[in-house]
Amino acid sequence: MTAAPGETIGAQAGPATARITRSAALLVGAVGVLLGPAVAREAWQQARYLAPWWTPVAAVVVFGSCLALAVLAFVAPLRVVRGMCGATVFATLTAIVLLPFAIRHPELRDDPFWLLRTVAPGAAAGALVWRPRVAAAALVVVIGGGAVANGLIQGGVRGLTLLLDFSRNFGIAGLLTWGLVTVLRAAGTLDEESARAERDAAQVAAADAKSRERARFSAIIHDDVMSTLLDASRGRDATALGRLARKTLGRFDEFRRIGERGGELDALRTIGMLRATVSAINPGITFRSKRLSGFARLRVPADVCDTIAAALAEAVRNSLRHGGGTGRRVRREVTVTVGTGALRVEMRDDGAGFDTEEVPAHRLGVRRSILARMADLPGGAAFVESAPGQGTTVTLVWVHPSTGAREPATGPETPISAEPERWDLRGLLGLRGRQGALVTVVLLATIASMALSNIRAFPDHRPGILVAYSMIALAAVATLAVDLEPFPRPIAAAVAVAGPVATGIAYHQVAAAQVHEFVWTVYATSVVLCFLAVRGRSGYAMLGIVATTLVAVFDIGLGSQGISLSMTPLIIVVTGILIAAIARSTLRALRRLADESAAGAAARATLRAQGEERARQLERLDERARPMLERIAAGAGLTDAERYESRLLEAELRDGLRAPALTTASLAAATRGARGRGVEVLLLDDGGLADAPETLVATIVAEVTQQLDKANSGTVTVRILPPGRHVLATILVDAPPELRRIEIDHDGSTRTLIDHG
Repeated sequence: MTAAPGETIGAQAGPATARITRSAALLVGAVGVLLGPAVAREAWQQARYLAPWWTPVAAVVVFGSCLALAVLAFVAPLRVVRGMCGATVFATLTAIVLLPFAIRHPELRDDPFWLLRTVAPGAAAGALVWRPRVAAAALVVVIGGGAVANGLIQGGVRGLTLLLDFSRNFGIAGLLTWGLVTVLRAAGTLDEESARAERDAAQVAAADAKSRERARFSAIIHDDVMSTLLDASRGRDATALGRLARKTLGRFDEFRRIGERGGELDALRTIGMLRATVSAINPGITFRSKRLSGFARLRVPADVCDTIAAALAEAVRNSLRHGGGTGRRVRREVTVTVGTGALRVEMRDDGAGFDTEEVPAHRLGVRRSILARMADLPGGAAFVESAPGQGTTVTLVWVHPSTGAREPATGPETPISAEPERWDLRGLLGLRGRQGALVTVVLLATIASMALSNIRAFPDHRPGILVAYSMIALAAVATLAVDLEPFPRPIAAAVAVAGPVATGIAYHQVAAAQVHEFVWTVYATSVVLCFLAVRGRSGYAMLGIVATTLVAVFDIGLGSQGISLSMTPLIIVVTGILIAAIARSTLRALRRLADESAAGAAARATLRAQGEERARQLERLDERARPMLERIAAGAGLTDAERYESRLLEAELRDGLRAPALTTASLAAATRGARGRGVEVLLLDDGGLADAPETLVATIVAEVTQQLDKANSGTVTVRILPPGRHVLATILVDAPPELRRIEIDHDGSTRTLIDHG
C-alpha cells in the first residue's frame, strides 16, 4: 500500500488509477440504480407518512445521481466522473437532510425506511473522489444520517436501535468503501510499478540499442575505414583507393539516412540486395537462391537486410584475402534460402581453411564483423566452420521475431503482467494478509449486529439464532480465508447451503406476522455470498441467495413480503458479481496496457538511443577519419607523410575496437608517439574494467602511458584481463635484450618482473 487515492486527486492519474476509478464509478452507479426497483414497493407504501414532494424529490436525487454516474463513468473526462461521485454523496445527504421537514406521520413502527437501505452507494462514492479520511468521515455522516432518519420516521430515535441500524449499514457500506479505497491504492501501486517497469525497459533497451549501434559502427570501421586506410598506407593504386574511399564515405552517408529510410524488403528484393553485395566484391563468385514454401510472405526490415549484407560482405572478403589454395583455384559459392519467416545465407569455399580455436584475440574480422554483428541482430545468428586444408563455411541465419523466435530482452526480465500477486483480484481488493483478516473481522461484526437485532425481536429463539450466526460466520471465514485459486467448488457449495439452512434454523416456529424489519439471515448470507461471487463462484452465490429467499418465502411463510425483503440482499449479491466481472475485465486490460506501455517505452528508447549513438559515432568518424578519406577519395597519389598518417590512423582505430576502455586522449597521444619511434603497440581489452571505478582506470592508463613514453623500440602489449582473474591488467614490454612484465592488481598496485634474456 503506497499511494493513497487522494494523492492523485487533482493530479494526472495513471492509467491503472484512471481505469479502476471509472470501473468503480460504474459499479457504484449500477448498484444505486438497481436498488431503485428493489425498494420501489416500500417507497410507494411509505410515502403516505411524508409530504407529497419528498419521495419523488428523494428518488430523483438519489437514484438519478447514481444513473448519471453509471452513464458518465466511461464517457466523461475523469475529473467529471470524480465530481459526479462527490455529487452522489451530497445527493444522498440532501435527501436525508430534507426528510425531517417532510415527516407528517412518524408511525412507521418497526418497518425499515426505504432510504436506509439505499445509502450504501452514496456513502461509498466519496472514496473515489476524496482522501480516505474524508471519505470515511462522509461514510459516517451518511450512514449516521440514514439511521437517524429511520428513527425519526419510526416515531423517535432510540439509542440501541440507532446503534444497531448504524452498525449494520455501516458494516455493509464500510466494506464497499474499504474495497474502493484499497483498490485505488492498489491502482496507484500498479501505476508506480508500470512507470518503474517502463523506465527499466527504456534503460535496458537504450543500453542495448547503444551497444548494437556501436557494434555496427565497429564493423564499418573494421570493414571499410580501416581496410581503406591500411591499403593507403601500403601505397595501393590511387584510382582503386579513390573508389574504395568514396564507397566508405558513402557508407557514412548511408548511416545518416538509415534512421529515416526504414521500410521492409520482400524476399525477392532481399535476394537481389545480397546478390548485388557479392557481385560488387567479386562478380565471379557463384550465387544461388532457394525459395521454400511461403517465401513470398517474408518481409525483412531494411536495417536487418543491411546488417546481413554487411556480414556476408565481410565473409566474402575474408575468403578472398585468406582462403587462397596452394597452387589451385578456389571455388566460392553463396547460397541464400528464404522461407515463410526466415532467411539463411551460406558462404562456402574449398580454400585453405583455418583452425577456429587458434584465431588471435586481436583479429576482429570474423569475431566482430560476422559473429558479433549477427548476434546483435534480433533473431540473428552466425556460425563459422573451418579446418586447415578443408575450406570454410560461414552461415548467417535470421528468423523474423513474429515467428516466435526469442529476441534479446529489451525490458524487465519478467513482464509486469507475469507477477501474479500484484495482478490477483483478491490482492487488488485487499482480501489477503492483515487486510483480509481485518475485512473478516468487520464482516463478522456486521453479521453479529444483524443477529443482535433479531435477538431483541425474538428473545425466545436465541439458541437457533446463535446456531445460525455460527453457520454464517463459518461460511464467511471459509470464503475469505481459503487461499486457493480457483475457489474450491465443494467449499463454495457448502457456503451456498449455509444461508438457507441458517434461515430455517433461526426462524423455526416464527410466525410470518412477527417479521417486520428484515430477515437478518438473508441479509447476512447476501454479504457472505457477495464475497463468494468476488472469489469467482457467481453461480453458487446466486443459487445460495435464491435458496435463502425461497426459505423465507415458503418456510417462514412471508410470501410476497419475503421476496420484497430479499430484493436488497439480491442486489448485494449482484454487486459481488459485478465486482468480479468488472475487476477481471479491468485486470486483463491493465495487464495488456502495462506490457504494451513497457514495450512502447523500450521501442521509443531504442529509437532515441540509436539516433544519439549514431550521431555520436558519425561525429567521431567525421572528426578522425573523414579528412583522410576525402583526401584519398580525390584520386591523387598520397605523399609518404600521408601514407604514414594513414597507418597511424588505422592503428588508432584498431585500438578503439580492441581496447575501448583504453581510448583516452592522453593514452592515444602516448601510443601515437611510441609508434612514431618505431615501437609496435598492441592494446587488448577482455572486459575486466567494465565495473572498475574511474580512479582505478586512471591508474592503469597512467601506468600504460608511462611505459609507452619510455619505449623506443620493440613491442609493447597491453592487456586488460577478463573479469575474475587475480590480476587486472598486464603490460609486456619486449625490448631486447630485456623482457619486462608489469602486473596491475585490482587495488591498483603494480608488480614488475624482468627477464634479461
